[in-house]
Amino acid sequence: MLLTLGASGAHAQAWNSSSSSGPGFWNRGFEITPFGGSRFGGVIDLNSSSPTNVDNLGIRSGWDYGAMLDVDLFPHAQAEFMWDQQPTVLSQNYSGGGSSRVGEASLSTFQWSFLYEFLQPGAKFQPYAVGGVGFTSYNTNGIIDLGNQLAFNVGGGVKYFFTPHVGVRLEARYMPSRTTEGVGEYCDPLFGCYAAAIHNYASQGAANVGVIFRF
Repeated sequence: MLLTLGASGAHAQAWNSSSSSGPGFWNRGFEITPFGGSRFGGVIDLNSSSPTNVDNLGIRSGWDYGAMLDVDLFPHAQAEFMWDQQPTVLSQNYSGGGSSRVGEASLSTFQWSFLYEFLQPGAKFQPYAVGGVGFTSYNTNGIIDLGNQLAFNVGGGVKYFFTPHVGVRLEARYMPSRTTEGVGEYCDPLFGCYAAAIHNYASQGAANVGVIFRF
């Protein structure tokens, strides 16, 4: 009787591909997750050729949307491709304070990531960590020419499955993207300090919720 109760409790915590599979049974598959939420923060630093009273271009926080494809590699691990789209507005931020609207823009981010799930395969509730690299395509309608720039992400979240094939996913990520180049001071213990080229980044975050379809 105790064995029966134990088995029933374990089964309640995990989905299995067949009645002959025990709790934690892993069956290779993939997940498609359309999502939506918020993407926030970030500025585009300007170079010396810009107006002297303008420090940077602010990226307005707002809603985002996209989709993720996660493919099982082995128990606990998935390879992920993510597309994240952010319609936004760019504003000039002045050195003396204040800002003014410049125009509309759109940020399209494409990233390839590694996702690690912490609990046993098949668990209905599954916390995870994720991180990867890719690029952001800046469509600024001629405001500033950035094109495609290096981007990366790191974050985590939880998945919850209502059935073996349908669930919900909540997550948050840090998603910086390279923007412009500048000049900074680099100090070396042997050669002293000198001017060197540096890359500026738009430091953004994202919080999203999506519906998982597992196959």
